[in-house]
Amino acid sequence: MTMTKTFDVGVRSPVSRQAQVLLGRADALLSESIGERDAGDRFLGSYIAALKGAAAVLASLPNSIGSRPRSRNAWVLMAKAAPDLAIWSEYFSSFSATRAAVEAGASSAVGDVDADDFYRHVSRFLNAVEDRLGGQSRFQPVDPMAAPLSA
Repeated sequence: MTMTKTFDVGVRSPVSRQAQVLLGRADALLSESIGERDAGDRFLGSYIAALKGAAAVLASLPNSIGSRPRSRNAWVLMAKAAPDLAIWSEYFSSFSATRAAVEAGASSAVGDVDADDFYRHVSRFLNAVEDRLGGQSRFQPVDPMAAPLSA
């Protein structure tokens, strides 16, 4: 009987290019949203950035859901496919009605403080997505050959 020992050396499988692009778009949308004067526009830009972050998570996973998932809701799909991010799915899902109200023109649906708080939560979520995808900066390409070889 032969026994094989495996060691976890912190090597991750490569992240798909699509996941990286989606996360970059999420960052860009979030950066743009903070410049909006209107609280509703800030909220909406942040919400869409969060959706792009969820799409990045889903794009990074093998297609284990099947050929056609039952739900098309990003928050439902992410909660099922990435249980470690389920708390974020629940949080953002709770703002779906607010998003619909803002898109319908309800200017009182979100105030300045709420829009700014939501922006900060989206920023934290995108950091969690980045960590899940491997922790490489989305702003600077990383050369794996330039990393120090330390034990």
